[in-house]
Amino acid sequence: MNLPRRLGILAMVVAVAAAVAHQCGLALPSLRWFYSFDATPEQVLDATEGSFLGMTIHWPWIRENQGELIGHAWCAVLLLVGMVFLVRSVGFQWNPLTVRKIERFRSIGRGNASLKLLGILLVLALLDQALVGKRALAVKHEDRWDFPAFQNRIFTDQDFGGESEEEADYRELKKQWKEEGSENLVIMPPVPWGPSFDSDELMRKDLDLSKGVILEPSGKKPYDGFAVQFENAESDKRLLSGSIRAGRLSGPVQVYDAKGDVIGRETWKDGERVGGAVEGAAVSAEATWSKVIYMPLPPDLESRHFLGTDSKGWDILAQLYGGLQVLFKAAALYLLLTYLIGITLGALMGYFGGVFDLFMQRVMEIMSNIPFLLVVMIIIANIGRDKVTLATILAIFCLFSWISVATYLRTATYKEKARDYVSAARVIGAPTSRVIFRHILPNVIATIVTLVPFSVTSVITSLTALDFLGFGLSERYPSWGRLLSDGVNNLSSSWIVSSVFVMLVLLLLLVTFVGEAVREAFDPRTFTTYQ
Repeated sequence: MNLPRRLGILAMVVAVAAAVAHQCGLALPSLRWFYSFDATPEQVLDATEGSFLGMTIHWPWIRENQGELIGHAWCAVLLLVGMVFLVRSVGFQWNPLTVRKIERFRSIGRGNASLKLLGILLVLALLDQALVGKRALAVKHEDRWDFPAFQNRIFTDQDFGGESEEEADYRELKKQWKEEGSENLVIMPPVPWGPSFDSDELMRKDLDLSKGVILEPSGKKPYDGFAVQFENAESDKRLLSGSIRAGRLSGPVQVYDAKGDVIGRETWKDGERVGGAVEGAAVSAEATWSKVIYMPLPPDLESRHFLGTDSKGWDILAQLYGGLQVLFKAAALYLLLTYLIGITLGALMGYFGGVFDLFMQRVMEIMSNIPFLLVVMIIIANIGRDKVTLATILAIFCLFSWISVATYLRTATYKEKARDYVSAARVIGAPTSRVIFRHILPNVIATIVTLVPFSVTSVITSLTALDFLGFGLSERYPSWGRLLSDGVNNLSSSWIVSSVFVMLVLLLLLVTFVGEAVREAFDPRTFTTYQ
């Protein structure tokens, strides 16, 4: 089975699986992306009725169901593409020259290894909520199994024996059932945090108390640092707060009343009050000492913040994973749109020349002199950053990025159309479209292929830079640039900036190594159609 046939079958299977899963109420990893475009309640309320060809169209209904409609449209397009690949794959054979180029690429160890690593990252990104997410993979409650992460419904606390009508907090549910010794079971993803809008509370670790000495949570040595005395192990009501030195309260201490409000300050030394006694202080026989770590939280295995949190309490590893998914989706759509427009216009300019070529060159010159960043700032300022989507950003990118692709292909097409095989195709009556896309394009595509990896690098750096400057995607999209900005603003929390910096450099290095290998493998001075 040749490659086009495999791609066609894969595209058809993905399209059918996505549509069937949605109709069955399932949210399968990555396949749910087809139906992820949903209307906000404000959009539905603001919609009005209209008419088209004499038929009344209820715009609110369309907007309310736009996620499903767009999902069906994507699936239909993918299914059509798969069918085209199947039909066109009949009698397909690789060009011997292309085989030599692929073998040359595989012989370049650094580039081939980088491509494999990128493939591994892509597979991990496609696993989606099975690896990272705040919804449980499976919940067993009273002999009933539910799979919240893979179902298109929201399970409330009442579904699992609670009283609240809000969505269940599966992390708390798992902790609660574990403390109760219940037979119920919650299975969370390896990273049980959402990529965005999933903030952790203040991290609190209870300290041990032995013979008047406050010890580390391990109970092996006296605690040094800031600590808070709470009413009991489960309460958030504070009684005292101050510095602990060698396991004993020392220095200025804040005192709280029964309501948890600060009512004064005392002075302590070696665990004894030496001055400034405050009246009305709250007292509890079950009081416990705890150390409280404020945001950003450092890496902690117990809370499963493997790379810590940022200043908002969002898990860094979850944001890196979600940002990687956004970058992969952005790169795929960016390449599809940019090269489709650039190849088509460049080939037409080089083949027809004349007035059309002159007109398009003037258009390209004008657009090349428009400052890209200024255009982005104007658009974001007018529509508001909260309404900015990935499609909006990519549309702006593609508006300018096709120019370089068209320029390369115009020059190559202009040279190729003067060759004998093009004249022969014209003589036997081949239509213009066949001459351009079946004869000329395969001989000039090598130049374009070498640009692809560097275009990926461009879209990654552009998205990250815009988010870093505050002119990129809204916060509902995980972003490496926004995370990098937060790390720069909190340099004392080194785990933030170091995590995103390492991932960004690693990804760009892999793409660059692939690009260098592709450029060497497709070098026209070594591999050419004509001798």
